[in-house]
Amino acid sequence: MEPIPEAIAWGKRQAERSPRWTDAKWRQVGTIFGVALSPEGFPAGQDQAEDGQDDETLRDAA
Repeated sequence: MEPIPEAIAWGKRQAERSPRWTDAKWRQVGTIFGVALSPEGFPAGQDQAEDGQDDETLRDAA
């Protein structure tokens, strides 16, 4: 089921009005929660490969 055009237009208007977070804000949030946010375009799976962990190892740990 596709949304009606009016709903799509409303969503776009809401997105345009919402504030954009700066890189500094993302870093601040990452610091608060103790996580490192990877930059855009950085493959998410690369961290696991460098740590010697794969999906199966992580699944077993859970």
